Amino acid sequence: MDSFDLNQTSRNGNRLGQRGQVVVEYVLLLVASVTLAMLITRLMVGRDPGNPGFVISAWNTIVEEIGADKADDIRR
Repeated sequence: MDSFDLNQTSRNGNRLGQRGQVVVEYVLLLVASVTLAMLITRLMVGRDPGNPGFVISAWNTIVEEIGADKADDIRR
C-alpha cells in the first residue's frame, strides 16, 4: 500500500512539472512574439526623423506628390 502511495505522488509531481514547463514555454513564446512584433512595428512605422519606417516614408512621398498638384500645372 505504501508503494502505491509513493507511485501516485510521483505521478502527480511529474504532471505538475509538465504543467510548469508548458507555462514557461508559453511565456517564452509570448515574450518572443511581442518582441518581434515591436521590432516589425518600429521598422514599418517608426517616426524617427533620421530613420523613418518604410510606411511613413511611402506615405510622405504620396502626400508630397499630391501636394505638388501637377494636374493644374500647364507647363508639363
